[in-house]
Formats: sequence, C-alpha cells, structure tokens
Amino acid sequence: MLEMKPFTAIALVLVVGAQCTSLATATGPRVIIVGAGISGISAGKRLSEAGITDVVILEATDRIGGRIHKTEFAGVNVETGANWVEGVNGDEMNPIWTMANGTGGLNLRTFRSDFDHLASNTYKQDGGLYDEKVVEKIIERMDEVEENGSKLSGTLHHSGQQDMSVMAMQRLNDHMPSGPARPVDMVIDYYKHDFEFAEPPRVTSLQNTQPLPTFSNFGDDVYFVADQRGYESVVYHIAGQYLKTDRKSGAIIDPRLKLNTVVREITYFPSGVAVRTEDNKVYRTDYVREIIYVFRCSFSALFRIQLCYRE
Repeated sequence: MLEMKPFTAIALVLVVGAQCTSLATATGPRVIIVGAGISGISAGKRLSEAGITDVVILEATDRIGGRIHKTEFAGVNVETGANWVEGVNGDEMNPIWTMANGTGGLNLRTFRSDFDHLASNTYKQDGGLYDEKVVEKIIERMDEVEENGSKLSGTLHHSGQQDMSVMAMQRLNDHMPSGPARPVDMVIDYYKHDFEFAEPPRVTSLQNTQPLPTFSNFGDDVYFVADQRGYESVVYHIAGQYLKTDRKSGAIIDPRLKLNTVVREITYFPSGVAVRTEDNKVYRTDYVREIIYVFRCSFSALFRIQLCYRE
C-alpha cells in the first residue's frame, strides 16, 4: 500500500531453481506469504489455482483476516474493521458482492446504505445541527476539489513516481492549505477522507484513491454488512477453497498456515532470501522473484476489493 497511502502489502517470495546450500540445509517452501489478511489469503488462492501449493503463510496474530474482524459486545457480534461491501449495482459484478450476497454461498445479511443526507445530519460539538445550507456549501467545494484531483491523478505516470498526498492536491487547489480549521470542516473532511480510507489526507495517495476504481468499475452503491457470522466470513470462505479445514468446526488446520508467527526480518542475498521470525526460526529459500500484491482500501469499508498488482 504505498508509503503514504492506506494499504496492506504482502510479499510473495517465489522460489525457482536449485537449493542454495549457503543459505539452507533443507529445501524451504516455494512461496512465503507474509500476512494472512485478505491480500495474503487471496494470493494463496491464486497460487493454488496456478498449481503452486508448496507455500507457507506467516501470520503475526492468532487468526486470519487482518483488519476484517468481529468482536462480541453486549451479547452480539460487531465489526471492528470492515463493515461495507462497496461498489455494487454497476455494469461489472464486484467479486466480493458475489460471495457475500448469496450467489457465492454466504448469503450475508446486508443493508443498502444511503449517505445522501450528510448536510442535514451534521452535529455541532456543543449540541444541535449545523445549518444545512452551510454544510452543503462545504461539501460542494470538497466535491469540486475532488473532481480536480481526479483529473490531476489521471495525468500522473502509472509508475507512481509522480504521486502525491490528497492534502498536497488540496493545497494545489487552494483548499484548506493548512488542513481543516473549523469544527464543521473537520467533520466533513473526516467523513470524506479519514472515514473512507482509514487515514488522513496527508498520508493518503491521490493516485490510488481519486478516482476510486471500486466505484468506477463496480457501481456507486454500498451495502452494510450486519451478519452475526461477521464480514470475516468472506476471508474464511476464500481460505477454505485451498486450505485444509476441520469439517465440524470449520477451523483452518492446514499446517501451511502458521499463526502467532511474527516476521522480524527479511534478508536478501545474491543467491536467496532468509525470513526470520520472532522465535528466531529462519525460513530459507533460493532464487527469488519478489511480487508485491498491493491492496489499497478503506478499512472501515474494506471490500471495495480491487486487488492491484505490481510485478
């Protein structure tokens, strides 16, 4: 996910060739996937479909899913991360919606969300509502700046070398050059950026968020996930297609998934790579081709799933 943008990055180390005795005394996995979030689990599935099954997934926590996670509160399960399927009802079908809405087998409980009434529901810090016309004016200006930003983004080189933060773009448009000052500006700015991308404009990539491919490709509608099984069901659904699970509990018991395994160091050598974990175990591989799967998303509305690749 860029250096100044919200994203999750996992490195896949593809191994080809003979064993490198200078690094290992035993053959390691062909592929090491660091992280068992949606990007890592999806990458594993892609590799499995391609016939590459000699993989190891190293996950720092005790579960898969990354920021897609539920927790129990007052007797019910609530989401602590992703909560919406974004990009629905367009010309192209969002693959996450296919899995979530029943045709893919999950049939999660969802509700269409309508955010068209923000101007009439913006509250003051000391109580009461802001004047609707005042808020509408702020939103209109922000929409104008975003449109200019989208046009600018389209002129930047696809390599990302010319990328800038959303805040830098705002400054180019003489819009809040020092950031939002008034409370009402802060509220609208938060809704437009922080809430959507889980990061403030100063660290959000312009090139990868404006225009947002999710809505451009899959549609403008969003659906709120309110299912007691949790939005994480989507990740488990994907994982279950190639990782071994317990038939009764549904728990993943595949030895290729190593939970509570924190990666502390990845060292590259002319002839190979060594991945060292917190317990000082070293996973060694040979000739390396590194692929970064970059998953840029709003973690409060995670599944605009548009997996982007850099190869």
